[in-house]
Amino acid sequence: MTVFLDNILVGVLDRFLPETYPIKNDKCQESKEILDDPQLALAMRQGTKVVHRAAENSVFTRRFLKGDITKDEYGQYLRSLYFVYKAMEGLLEKHKGDPAIATIYFPDELNREQALLDDLSYFYGQEKLAQVTHLDTMTPAVIRYIQAMEKACTIDPTLLVSHSYTRYLGDLSGGQILAKRLKKHILHLDKEDSSWDSRIGLDFYHFNNISHQNEFKSMYRQQLDQVPVTARTKDLVVAEAVQCLELNIALFDEIQAMSDSNQLERTDCINTTNDSVDSNSTDDSRWARLLKSKKPLYAWTTGLATITALTYVIYLRRKRN
Repeated sequence: MTVFLDNILVGVLDRFLPETYPIKNDKCQESKEILDDPQLALAMRQGTKVVHRAAENSVFTRRFLKGDITKDEYGQYLRSLYFVYKAMEGLLEKHKGDPAIATIYFPDELNREQALLDDLSYFYGQEKLAQVTHLDTMTPAVIRYIQAMEKACTIDPTLLVSHSYTRYLGDLSGGQILAKRLKKHILHLDKEDSSWDSRIGLDFYHFNNISHQNEFKSMYRQQLDQVPVTARTKDLVVAEAVQCLELNIALFDEIQAMSDSNQLERTDCINTTNDSVDSNSTDDSRWARLLKSKKPLYAWTTGLATITALTYVIYLRRKRN
């Protein structure tokens, strides 16, 4: 009897409902539709405004912008970045075949691992490079950062787009401001001196394979808008960009805490203020780095010439007397 009534009900509904009635009940199928115009660059920029402001207002960032950080603090900052970039660039390389990653993958132009190694070598010395870049020296905030990127890849490699966007565009934009602060307050270079144009210790901020940074950033944003994403994946990418900035804030806070508790590894770079080597520097590697710097060499040459001239003047006076 129940089956008979069900058949009657179906027959009645068939008379009043068209065969093509748009009943959508497959949400999973909907989420697989690739967006024609995702505007991913705009979505990430707007979605990260609040947390970006928070990053700028962290204690370490404010001190950095004021030029109030020490060499040891900056050295730890470079160490943290080295581990993060090494991991991120390894993951980008691993997933470069993914359509989303392939769209924004520019290793020749953007990779920072080697540049960071060069800067670390300058600040800590070549003989300590292996020590300060050993995996066992990764801090808790760095480990959490790397784990977050690895987890993102297990969800969807597309989420690496968030990390690439946040890190590289930040380096190409705000990083240039930080480089000037470092020249003045950490390396103690004079803007009127030829040494101001030196890249020693600042390789991280120089992208040798990008001729015009503004043009490249514009192209990169256009590429972001070509990344194949669904509505759901787009939301995940924006959320991951927010998390990336939060992880970055954690790095800043950790460095500040390490500094406050005197837990930072000592740097061993050239003191460009008085054209000498730091008191704890030794051996030929420091002298090799010193000779690479134009300013010390110029100062030594000028000083030697001055001493020679003064000696000659004194000699002539004594000879006349």
